[in-house]
Amino acid sequence: MKKILAVTGCPTGIAHTYMAEEALKTAAQKAGIEIKVETNGAGGVDNAITDADIANAIGVIIAADKDVNPDRFNGLPVIEVPVKDGIHKAVTLIEQITSGTIPIRKGTHNSTTNTTSSNQVVGKESIGRQIYKHLMSGVSNMLPFVVAGGVLIALSFLWGIYSADPNNTQYNEFAALLMKIGGQAFGIMVPIFTGFIAYSIGGRPAMVAGFVGGLIANVTGAGFLGGIIAGFAAGYLMLFVKKLLD
Repeated sequence: MKKILAVTGCPTGIAHTYMAEEALKTAAQKAGIEIKVETNGAGGVDNAITDADIANAIGVIIAADKDVNPDRFNGLPVIEVPVKDGIHKAVTLIEQITSGTIPIRKGTHNSTTNTTSSNQVVGKESIGRQIYKHLMSGVSNMLPFVVAGGVLIALSFLWGIYSADPNNTQYNEFAALLMKIGGQAFGIMVPIFTGFIAYSIGGRPAMVAGFVGGLIANVTGAGFLGGIIAGFAAGYLMLFVKKLLD
């Protein structure tokens, strides 16, 4: 049976991802159309779209602000919009897909591809939109390290504000360990951020180059700005190399 496919995802993978899922399901139900929605949340991919689903699809709605491997839908009518449109314009998106007027996404279908080839996106996605999605991919994957590091550091304060200082009477060995682990989690934020920006642009080969660029940004004190530059440089460099080798 023919059906609509949809993919939702937001940088944090918590609220908007599932709000868009619910809105699209509700709109499809009201229109009497079957829909399958894949969510790219904080806990990973749920209700993943399979090759069998793609073979029976009349079109795809991608409502995401992060990389969701859109190239697997090459050859199908595809709408790509921000996740907020999946929430607030779900009815319109369903109507557009069923109208049969949506252009086919260019390229050869490949369910195993991991790159976000922005030049293949139907509708001539703006450069600003592409940059935003790559940045949000980095932010989305960096956040767990921020949260984990912050929680561990906060827990270390249960033994006192100076519990990690060996020269203070409040010192506690376990609290100092928590502080150290939390600090290490914070320390790799920029490399993770940079690595996943590069991954979003150039796929898996770009990830290592992006991570190393993030480490260099840490060592040189360039911080997030340096990480952003390194991530985009690594991503587009590897994308260029891959095209030369094709």
